[in-house]
Amino acid sequence: MRPHLRAWIVLATAALAVAGPALGQSGDWSYSGSLQLASGDYSLSETTRSLLLYSGLTYETGAWTLSASLPLIDQDSPYITYAGGTPVPSGRRLGQDGDSSGTDGTGSGSSMGSGRGGRGVVEVPDPDTLDFDQTGVGDPLLRLDWRRAGDSAGPRFGVYGAVKPPLADEDSGFGTGEWDYGAGLTLANRLGRSLLLADLGYWVYGDLPDLELEDGLSYSLGLGRSWAEGRYSALASIFGATEIIDGAEAPLQASLTLNRSLGAGTKAAARSLSLTVGAGLSDASPDFSIAAGWRIRWSG
Repeated sequence: MRPHLRAWIVLATAALAVAGPALGQSGDWSYSGSLQLASGDYSLSETTRSLLLYSGLTYETGAWTLSASLPLIDQDSPYITYAGGTPVPSGRRLGQDGDSSGTDGTGSGSSMGSGRGGRGVVEVPDPDTLDFDQTGVGDPLLRLDWRRAGDSAGPRFGVYGAVKPPLADEDSGFGTGEWDYGAGLTLANRLGRSLLLADLGYWVYGDLPDLELEDGLSYSLGLGRSWAEGRYSALASIFGATEIIDGAEAPLQASLTLNRSLGAGTKAAARSLSLTVGAGLSDASPDFSIAAGWRIRWSG
């Protein structure tokens, strides 16, 4: 393990360990994880397969929530980079526009300029010719939420700030090597057994050395429903963002999550399992993803 990576992990763990006394005297801890498989061409001529193991630690006290997560990534191409936790088709900078309709404005169809100039499929080298298969740690994500205190029923508004330190090796494709920052608003509204979730944020992305990333909005909207006294629940959601790379479509993805709560009546050491299936609604998102998740919650 690289020294600076070890230092950041120690720092994140220490920050969570002191969060309780800093934010309040008592609270709840939770550990969450997921194993996700994603596959797609991301507007490129080659498909990228990614396997991600996420681990996260969260501390909640009163209106405050502090969380940290860290991904372990295995990927079979160098053409996808993660900015603010979102996969982006950074391989466009290495390829050529596969649309031969003409990009020089003359209509001759002879131009094959950089893929950053258009929204068609971008031709990139076959990753097999590069003998590429990388496994390593991605960038962590640290987030602090404040939500208006109140009853569980009715709308609850909140604000948050997030930061992604540059831990991942830039050459591996797991990060940009720069800091990412985000801030936003959240809404949660529970009506009986139904739940409405919304998130609107703004992200400032660090650039790759040879590719500028566009700062902009991210958003999500989810509608959930529980049954069997809360032991089972389902959440349908959409996640999107404004254009991150010039010439590539904006990310947009839909997902469905099924959740099974274990020991729902016990606040201490409550546990849950989940299964999420996602489908890309734009060329800049993975075509397909599936994830198994787990969560353990206990009182501090």
